[in-house]
Amino acid sequence: MALMAGVSEGSTMQPTIVPSLEKSPEQSIRGKNEQNTTIEMLSEDTLLEIFDFYRLDSMKQFRGRPWKWHRLVHVCKRWRYVITVSPRRLGLQILCRSGAPIESTLDSWPTLPLVVRYKGPKSKYLHNNIIVALRRPARVCEIDLVLTRSLIGSIVEVMQEPFQTLECIRITVNNATEPPVPFREPFLGGSAPRLREIKLDGIAFPFPTVRQLLSSTADNLVQLCLSNIPNTGYFSPDVLVTSLSSLVQLKELNVDFHSPASRPPGGTYPPSQRVIIPSLSTLSFHGASEYLEEFVAQVDFPALTYINIEFFSQLIFHIPQFSQFISRVNALKSPTEVMVTPAAEIITLFFIQQGEHRVFLGECFLGVSCEQLDWQLSFVTQVLSQLSPLPSSVDSLTINKPHKMPTGEEDVSSTQWVELFRPFTHVRTVHVFEQLVPDVVDALATEDMATGVLPKLARFYLKGYRKSPSVAKAAEKFVAARKHSGRTVSLFN
Repeated sequence: MALMAGVSEGSTMQPTIVPSLEKSPEQSIRGKNEQNTTIEMLSEDTLLEIFDFYRLDSMKQFRGRPWKWHRLVHVCKRWRYVITVSPRRLGLQILCRSGAPIESTLDSWPTLPLVVRYKGPKSKYLHNNIIVALRRPARVCEIDLVLTRSLIGSIVEVMQEPFQTLECIRITVNNATEPPVPFREPFLGGSAPRLREIKLDGIAFPFPTVRQLLSSTADNLVQLCLSNIPNTGYFSPDVLVTSLSSLVQLKELNVDFHSPASRPPGGTYPPSQRVIIPSLSTLSFHGASEYLEEFVAQVDFPALTYINIEFFSQLIFHIPQFSQFISRVNALKSPTEVMVTPAAEIITLFFIQQGEHRVFLGECFLGVSCEQLDWQLSFVTQVLSQLSPLPSSVDSLTINKPHKMPTGEEDVSSTQWVELFRPFTHVRTVHVFEQLVPDVVDALATEDMATGVLPKLARFYLKGYRKSPSVAKAAEKFVAARKHSGRTVSLFN
């Protein structure tokens, strides 16, 4: 948008020539006597269109950051008039952050919405501009703060009133593992009816203060992310379900606990009648498997297409409620592809359900935090056995190359690999990458015919298997045994 380039506060507008479109030679001859058009001749509606185009381009370039409209109002009185009479059309906002004092600016534009942003995790003191802006709750439309716990107390007082125009709040607190900050009044006064996005990371506020806030956002909230929840901020699955029950527009939910201690005390599940959250399409959870079990036993998400679950490490996983929950999710109950990815600190099990033309219909990540490969394979085997009959619909299985190998590779037995493959009764294609190829080939070559795993296997991709003569020999032995039993397998490097 060349028209706006180089405009700064206090500059004086000079007549600007609007270039005409490129013309043919005939048009140039006819237009010798035509006059050029200067920007002063443009109508106010045309200027407004230009400013709006510039605004959209600027916000796209800077990922939603308020555009610098204030530079244009200093060009001339006419530009200032066009901009100030269309605050909604042009999305005029005032960005409040650290820097020069802004109080006089806020008083000069008394009706414009405020965007409050502060990224000062190492600061000892909260900048005064942030306090000044938050003391005007009726005007704040966005809050985005990254703070240390010592700075939380600075905003407690000014965030206890209702924020009636607030649409987005993101607060990240580093190292918020101490007792929660006491709130004498509900968080945001318990009322922010226009909120569409809530992201609280490391917040140890008592959950009842958040629950009252959620009830006020029922008609608008789209995204709720509660991350890195300290033990002192724990809330039960029952309380969470009750808080979500009125959020009919909610599309994304993320619940992430900081510690394995955040698990429910009992094992009793609520009545069979479940709460339906009709719009939720994305569910992310990090915590104890017992917590997830009690939560999914109480809810249904008919629009769900993406699940990301990470459990804390434990030896035994018992997830019957999650298994039933998955069977009720149309986009995930018939996966066509599975990927298993070991890594140094976590293993993930990735289910993909595809439709026509390989369009993704649903995705489900399941992972556990642990370092030993034998524990990781035990997790995968336990989960697959409990998610039956999901693995029976899978056509393609991939054992991915780890970014960094987990420990304890020498402790893995051939039986563990065979048990991992056993549920995949209809898989036709298997990919195995790099470091894990020798162990997988050895397990199948020595035990396949006795166990009858992968009965439908037709294409076997073993990345790099030819680098080792012994591995290549074992792979060819496996293929020959399959051919002898009347099942042809094509081997690929």
